Amino acid sequence: MSPTYIALIILFGVALMAGIAFVIQDIENKKRERNLRLISLKTGIRRASHLLESYPPLLISSDIHNLLCQYLSVRWKAIIELDPSEHNQQQHAKFQSEAATLPDAVAHPVGSMTVFKNQSDAVRAMAIIKEFAQFIAEIKGKGEINSDVADTLTKAAKQTYARIEVDVDLMGAIETEQARGPEVVIHHYRSCFSKLQNLNHNQVLDRQLYEIRTHLNQLAENIDKAAEEKIKEEERKVDDGKKFNF
Repeated sequence: MSPTYIALIILFGVALMAGIAFVIQDIENKKRERNLRLISLKTGIRRASHLLESYPPLLISSDIHNLLCQYLSVRWKAIIELDPSEHNQQQHAKFQSEAATLPDAVAHPVGSMTVFKNQSDAVRAMAIIKEFAQFIAEIKGKGEINSDVADTLTKAAKQTYARIEVDVDLMGAIETEQARGPEVVIHHYRSCFSKLQNLNHNQVLDRQLYEIRTHLNQLAENIDKAAEEKIKEEERKVDDGKKFNF
């Protein structure tokens, strides 16, 4: 076997090994890219799922519900292209169906001036609203949502946040009334009523405003009644004093 032939065999072997190494590296790179893509998609899914599950039912609009469901549907579809398992296909079908379904309307609790039962629930809701607004800003920055739609949803989120702030104020007013009486707090209720009126663009706050107005009217009657009784009591004292002096 000539040296030239041997050299060619060696060169062929080196080229073959280099080709195999290149193919293996390409496979590994594609596998790594696939895994990174899956991680990114699942991270977005976890975030959107958390928002959808945690958003206060009374405050979530059909636009917000549909956006989150469509976002989840699109990402599950992308996952199916990488991993077409039965579970992934079921999740895609689930959110595809939910995106086309309007959420059940939740009415304001009858007899309650507030949306939430306590301040802890309200504070958690405010955190979710802030997280949703940040989510919208991020997907807008990535070009994953129409700019006008994003701006509309952000504006609605800010109004919802302001509404929850009023809820917290109302809870504080209720505590003050219980501790110190209606005279001290009636102006606070009126302030909350005025703030909600300014937020009631689509009459969605009518029931809550009715509950506050009803309570305000009752407080005003109680205050007037207490004032009348106080005047009568003072008059009785004056009359008793006159009789005693006589």
